[in-house]
Amino acid sequence: MAMVIGNGWRRVEELVGQHLSQVEEALSNFEKSIDAYLRGDWKQAEELAYATHRAEGRADDVRRKVETEILRGALLAGSRRDVLEIIEGTDKLANAAEAALDYLIPQRVEIPEELKPLIRAIVGRSADIMTEVKTALHLLFSDMRRALESTQKIEAMESEVDHFEREAIQKLFRMDIDLAQKLHVRGFIEELVEISDRAEDLSDRIEIMVAQRRA
Repeated sequence: MAMVIGNGWRRVEELVGQHLSQVEEALSNFEKSIDAYLRGDWKQAEELAYATHRAEGRADDVRRKVETEILRGALLAGSRRDVLEIIEGTDKLANAAEAALDYLIPQRVEIPEELKPLIRAIVGRSADIMTEVKTALHLLFSDMRRALESTQKIEAMESEVDHFEREAIQKLFRMDIDLAQKLHVRGFIEELVEISDRAEDLSDRIEIMVAQRRA
């Protein structure tokens, strides 16, 4: 079962693909930037953060093109809201990555060595989630039933990120460091897990779309 869109879908499909590619690039640069920061290479972290911002900006440009095409009547009326919500949900992943870097790098958050493995685990799982989001979106427009397999994987990985977050915060507050530093680091961790949270929101939206078309 594929989503029925209308004659104008090919142009929108192309733009949605372009948007997804830019979001994927933003997340890739985000992952590399965090890795550089944890290794102490602040210059590279800053360069990759800038690359993340540029990719996020390009994603915004493509999103606006999709909105313009939809306003011109490119899609069937019943599909317009769905496509807008999907592309906005995908866009929030890049926004969350950008926000985490905007918190981390300008403030030079001092992350204790003991927490770095958990930070890396969260970032790694976020990258895995982005890969599954890409699969879910491709399936949404080609084989909706199979898209649910990807949404289930996204939700399972988001639960893993929640587990890493709780473990990191518990470990953080057992450390013998200043409360101010603890709060600073906790703020970064909370920004970091926004990526998986937004992915879960998108996963929920995909599941609703599939359910509506099965009804």
